[in-house]
Amino acid sequence: MALVAAQLLPDGVLASVLRRLAPRSLAASRCVCKSWCDVVDDWRLLRTDLLPLSLSGIFFMEEIFPALPKFFASPSIDGKIAARLDYLDTKFEGYLHIMDHCNGLLLLWDQLVVNPATRQWVRLPQPPCAGLEDFADDMCLAFDPTVSPHYEVLLLPKVPHKLGSMTVFTEESEWPPSWYTIRVFSSRTWTWEERVLVRRGEAAGAIADMQSPRAREPEHRYTVYWKGELYVHCQNDSIMRITLSNGEYEVIKPPTSMDEFTEFYIGKSKKGLYCALIYKDRSYRLQVWLLSELRGKMEWGLKIDTSLVPVVAMFSWLSHEENSGPWILHGGNYDGDGKKVIVEDKCEWDFNNGILLEARDGDECDFVSGSIYFLGFHPYDEIAFLWVSRARVVAYHLSSSKVQDLGMLHVQCVGDSFPYTPYWTGELFEKH
Repeated sequence: MALVAAQLLPDGVLASVLRRLAPRSLAASRCVCKSWCDVVDDWRLLRTDLLPLSLSGIFFMEEIFPALPKFFASPSIDGKIAARLDYLDTKFEGYLHIMDHCNGLLLLWDQLVVNPATRQWVRLPQPPCAGLEDFADDMCLAFDPTVSPHYEVLLLPKVPHKLGSMTVFTEESEWPPSWYTIRVFSSRTWTWEERVLVRRGEAAGAIADMQSPRAREPEHRYTVYWKGELYVHCQNDSIMRITLSNGEYEVIKPPTSMDEFTEFYIGKSKKGLYCALIYKDRSYRLQVWLLSELRGKMEWGLKIDTSLVPVVAMFSWLSHEENSGPWILHGGNYDGDGKKVIVEDKCEWDFNNGILLEARDGDECDFVSGSIYFLGFHPYDEIAFLWVSRARVVAYHLSSSKVQDLGMLHVQCVGDSFPYTPYWTGELFEKH
């Protein structure tokens, strides 16, 4: 009966109702009946071109001289994304550090949420004091505009190098605890609130495990937001899987044991959560694992286990070529007054075209001098981005082991890096 009544509405009224839906629900409404499908299409309600469904480039911080973020991308993106973020009102002039990226939004250390595609930004209110004064916080961003226009920021306590005299924890205490309180900001209410996280299963370890030399300061620790769950790379290389809808979390062990020469990264790609392990013991070995849920249990599956010696040999310090390549380091110029952005199809690089250099075992040489740094995964293709010998960025295709040269990147050292998917619409809700 309700559907029959809805079908009697004028198209303009029905369009006004349907445009209030989140994109995922709006897409489902196209399947209700032909008239609804026609209204959604004729009124252009479902603008998938505005959603963060394409890769435009890679944001990164320089590790040695952190200042303004850098953006490495195709020249076609120039003037469309305000990459340098130097228009922000920050407490520390000339210093902006990206803490997290999620579906087109950046979370900065100075408690700013920024959309570089629309040039919108907001400053979050000051969070309330936590009960764990000795513990610093990891800042995590959760946002999926296909489900809701609202986002959340989570402050997750991390174990300090040395416990203070006032803490209730000891080195033997399990971590994370069976339950504990965190602070969460919601753009829906524009307030911070306390939420209790309750653990399912075993802890990641003890406090002392989080204070080991390897666990103290991992070079790069990232988060992934996937289908309503937040995955957080913890200090001992375990992963917290937090279900935001009910506050439950579980600890997932890394796929394999690691030593001091192994770097561990997590990221989102085509099928969900991936992790990459790079062995820096001169073997230049790369492993990529995919996390899947089988019969209610989270399990790792090995995607590739390969040597990157041929890749390093192609772009080693001894064999640089002078051509700059198709991607460049952007200065972050921006067209317009920040209120309107022109969206073009050319904003995304075509990874199926361009020059593909196939890395074969026969290309290995007796002496290889170089290095490999992992920059992230393509969010919608099984591609890993690598910075080779501090000189060139390449796209490594996991399915074919082919290498696509993206261009020269001459910086001192790359710190945190974030493959960026622009979000061309939406509001951040708080006005300046």
